[in-house]
Amino acid sequence: MTTTRAAAAAVGLGLGLSALAGCGHGRGRAADDPMGDAEALADDAAREPPPTSRADAGEQDAPEETETGSLVAEAAPPTQGCATGADLIYVASEERNLYAFDPATVSFTLLGNIDCAQGTYVNSMAIDRSAQAWINYGDGSLWKADTRHPACTATGFLPNQQGVGLFGMGFAARSAGAPDDRLFIDDLSGGGLGYIDLGTMMLMRFGPFAGSLVNQDCELTGTSGARLFGFFAGSPFADAGGASVVALDPASEAALAQWPLTGVDTGSDWAFAAWGGDFYLFTADKYDMIDPFTTVTRLRPGDGSVTVLAKNIGLRVVGAGSSTCAPAAPAQ
Repeated sequence: MTTTRAAAAAVGLGLGLSALAGCGHGRGRAADDPMGDAEALADDAAREPPPTSRADAGEQDAPEETETGSLVAEAAPPTQGCATGADLIYVASEERNLYAFDPATVSFTLLGNIDCAQGTYVNSMAIDRSAQAWINYGDGSLWKADTRHPACTATGFLPNQQGVGLFGMGFAARSAGAPDDRLFIDDLSGGGLGYIDLGTMMLMRFGPFAGSLVNQDCELTGTSGARLFGFFAGSPFADAGGASVVALDPASEAALAQWPLTGVDTGSDWAFAAWGGDFYLFTADKYDMIDPFTTVTRLRPGDGSVTVLAKNIGLRVVGAGSSTCAPAAPAQ
C-alpha cells in the first residue's frame, strides 16, 4: 500500500503494460468478518491481545526464530476461500488504475479503473482472499473493487473513526493457517495500529507504536502465517533516518525484526507487498523533476539484500497489496 505523507498530515510504462491477462495484487478474502453485530464486536475486541505498557513493549523478547528470514518464508498458504487471482500482487496508480504486477518479469497488466471516490486520490490498498481490493481514498473513505472486473462497491465504512483519517492497511491471518483474516490498519498521523471489524465496519485501535517506532507511520502487509509487516518511511538523505521493513507484534506495537533498506528513499508515495518470501517495494517522488515515476525494489529478508528491479517505469504506484493466498516461500 502507498501513502502520501503530506496528504496524511492534512487529513488528521516502459515495462510492458498490456491488456487484461490476469489478476494482480490480490489480497483475496473469502468472506467478511463473521462478527456482525455490536455484541460480537465487543467479544472480538475482548479476545484481542491487550497492548502491553510502552515500557514492557520496549523489552519484548525476540521471536523464537533465530533467522529473520524465517519470519517471512512459511509453509504453503491456505486454499480455503482463495479465489482466482488471489495469489497475485496488485498495484494502484496515481490515475486510479488497477494493475496486476508480475514479480518474475517486473511487468504490469492493466485491469481497469478504480475511481470509486469520484476523483479523490488512492491512499492505500489491501487485497483479501476473494481477490477484492480494499481501497482507502484521500477523503478517508473505504471502498471495494473486484480485481477480476473492477467495479466499485461501497463498504459502509464511516471515515475519521477514532480520530483516524488516512491509514495504511493489510490483511493477515488471525492465527497461523487460520481460514480467515483480519484487516489491520496503521494511523498515518502516527497513532499506531488498529483493525477494522468487517462485520460492523468499525475501527478498533490497539495503541501507538513502541520503542524506536514511536510516532512513525507505515504501510502494512501480512501473511497466512499471521505475520504483520510495516514499510516505514525514510530517506538515506534525511535526518529522520532510512526506510525499513519491520516485522510487527500487534499486541505490543513493538518490532520483532527490522530490515534496513539501504539506499531506498520512500519519496512522496510508497507501497509494498509480501510475495514468495520476499517483499516488493514501490517508491516514487512526484517532486523529482528528473524521475517522478516508481522504482521497483525487492527486499530478500533471508539475506537482507535490497535489489532495484526497475526504474522510471512510466507510472506512479500509490497503492499495493497481496492477499494471504499469495505464495509464502521462494520458488524452488
